[in-house]
Amino acid sequence: MDNIDVEYAKENGKSVINTPAASSSSVAELVFAHLFSMVRFLYSANRRMPMEGDTNFKNLKKSYSAGKELQSRTLGIIGFGRIGQEVAKRAIGLGMKVLAHDKFINEANISLNFFNGDKKTFTIETIEIDELLKESDFVTLHVPKTGDEALISAEKIGLMKKGSGIINTSRGGLVDETALMFALDKEKLAYAGLDVFDNEPTPSIHLLMHNAISMTPHIGAATNEAQDRIGIELADQIISYFKK
Repeated sequence: MDNIDVEYAKENGKSVINTPAASSSSVAELVFAHLFSMVRFLYSANRRMPMEGDTNFKNLKKSYSAGKELQSRTLGIIGFGRIGQEVAKRAIGLGMKVLAHDKFINEANISLNFFNGDKKTFTIETIEIDELLKESDFVTLHVPKTGDEALISAEKIGLMKKGSGIINTSRGGLVDETALMFALDKEKLAYAGLDVFDNEPTPSIHLLMHNAISMTPHIGAATNEAQDRIGIELADQIISYFKK
């Protein structure tokens, strides 16, 4: 709904519909694509191996020898709606501790359905954002952009653990990109994963060239499965509308 004046449409007798549930799994999986890329330096190795792999293999291997496992790490999820809860499912499956913050949700039941028919449900209570930032090894954002101020400002980054990471697959502008690059340069943060940017479709060249950021061009919902669900959900809503 970011690109549509919904109130104007309503005033002129136009109905606006969207498909909020269709892409939740796809976005959640992209979060973990960035997480794995970050902790195993894939974003950097994929750039350097084609250029140096044949001449500098041993040094490259050494430079990427300090990877981290996600198991037992703490993932902070800001925004605990459909996408945030899908992220939580995958984090629990990897053995991560999950913290969550949401202005409107106090707790959520996260159910994992296994291949053999078993089911396990976890109840996660939300906490204040500052507490989440202080305790998380990684922070992922799943909230809308409201107002002009960045949700993750230099001040909020200052609360985060040294060596932690942040992922934004939600909306450009939620993270202060200048403050983010400064924190990466000063090694306050170790890495970041971005699928969205302030100035799409022309992100900052300084951001694009940064060697500690895993980046994708706003492809959170860009899977075949999500597009199929979007089409079906839209068709169902249109049919329901005309049946009124």
